[in-house]
Amino acid sequence: MGGTYEPIDSVRGITNKSSGKMGLELAKQAYIRGANLTLVVANVSVSIPSVFDVINVETGEEMMDVILELIPDFDIFISTAAVSDFKFKKRSDKKIDSTKSLSIDLKPTTKIIRQIKKINPDIFLVGFKAEFNISRDEMIKCARKQISDAGTDLVIANDISSDDCHFGSDKNEVLLVDDEVVSVPLASKKQIAKIIFDEISKRL
Repeated sequence: MGGTYEPIDSVRGITNKSSGKMGLELAKQAYIRGANLTLVVANVSVSIPSVFDVINVETGEEMMDVILELIPDFDIFISTAAVSDFKFKKRSDKKIDSTKSLSIDLKPTTKIIRQIKKINPDIFLVGFKAEFNISRDEMIKCARKQISDAGTDLVIANDISSDDCHFGSDKNEVLLVDDEVVSVPLASKKQIAKIIFDEISKRL
């Protein structure tokens, strides 16, 4: 959960505005329902209760290493983290001189969600798909592409361009996509977490 951080040099890097709020509400809901769970946590703006087993990571690569070690022992994996799509080809071990122009080379990161079923084919895999300013039909198409590419069992898709549904908001409006599409109108992330687990329970 949360946003990963990819360093440029010893003090700078790229990240995103993911807060971890949705991931935390899902964790709370899983705990209430009696699940044994582990949270893999990158950069978040929420306080995580001490009752949870937490593994802290920073980069996408660190997150992937931890997740791939964990997933053989789990029945459900919910991928709420906003993992960077790019990392730097060559990181500077020193602080880069800010008085000079700078160009940087990026390379794509490995898609963690596409590795999950390769290791645990029987795991129930829930993915999140955040898009920006696209139509409902386009959002469904993007979600189903993730299903095709990663073997996801259920995708939670949303448009973060809306004022009430951006990264860090307390509410969201989502589509739950598999063979069917369930529309969840604007609601608190706590309520959405309940709905997601209700839908997971129907599919297990």
